[in-house]
Amino acid sequence: MTAADDFLRSVRVGGETLSALYDQWTPQAVVPLADDITCLTFSDPLTGRNAVWYLDESHNYCGSHIEVVQRMRPDDILGAVAPWFDELARNALSATPTPLRDAPAMPLFLATQLAAAWSVRVLMDLRQIQTSLAGQEQILAQIGQSSLSAKQIRRILGSRVGPETLVVLSPLTDIPLRAQISFVVDHQLIYRFHDPEADCVFYLAWWEKQLDKPPSFYCPKAAILVSDEAMAGMLPSLILGWYLSNPGHVASIAEALAFEARDYGLGTASSLQFDPATEAALPPPPSTASADMISESWAFLAQNPTRPASPAETRQEAEKKQTGRLFDKLRSYVKKK
Repeated sequence: MTAADDFLRSVRVGGETLSALYDQWTPQAVVPLADDITCLTFSDPLTGRNAVWYLDESHNYCGSHIEVVQRMRPDDILGAVAPWFDELARNALSATPTPLRDAPAMPLFLATQLAAAWSVRVLMDLRQIQTSLAGQEQILAQIGQSSLSAKQIRRILGSRVGPETLVVLSPLTDIPLRAQISFVVDHQLIYRFHDPEADCVFYLAWWEKQLDKPPSFYCPKAAILVSDEAMAGMLPSLILGWYLSNPGHVASIAEALAFEARDYGLGTASSLQFDPATEAALPPPPSTASADMISESWAFLAQNPTRPASPAETRQEAEKKQTGRLFDKLRSYVKKK
């Protein structure tokens, strides 16, 4: 018998102790949020469903969702968990993660439920922008000395995932960035990036079954979410919930490898000195879409300058000109290293 089974004996529903649970539900974990607020979680292994009971100091059942509890208020629960989410939002969400103090272990579904209730009350300045509106030539946000433009957002929304670590060009400084971590929450695949020059974190998120579609872009410091998804506003709470239920994210992010050009077939730093013969000696890019592909940069590297453009390519010339300096940027970046 587990600790959760023992704890269940002390729970009262409608003033009565329990003799049995419905269906195949089994108690899983006891999660203390405060001295007078405890969560008891359950799972149904046959269906994969999860549930939670919010209990008061006498272990009376008060509800199965934070927004519909009785004998206590949602704000009472949020008051207990707010310090954790305040710290996660200040550090892990948008800067350098630090270990949480006094946060109990809890399953992901409970952490995201709590994070959603906290987010809708605190992150009220979040702006969601449709991708069609991001097509305009405008500055969407200013982060320190760096500008976040619609043009840069449009470029990063062309990124696609594959079997390798995802690499993109920063929408703030144009430097290549390697994803620090990736994780799945509520059927969404989420990647975290950190631009050290702008000291800014941003995220790209895809639905697991729609990896060939444009991602959602989220930048916490700019309080901007660019997406056409109706439920995209849940992205901050999904990220915060995952951080709360996975304290190992602190070490994973700290140990994440930075982008190194030599890791992506671009040679060593010495070989990236300006030399007209260098580009001709580059290996061919992957023949299939890969997570290591930077949409515009690999498009540039794949060009054959000796092949005349066909009429069908005329429309692409403007975009190719925009990527024409990318390899120079890669050279410059590696030389700095």
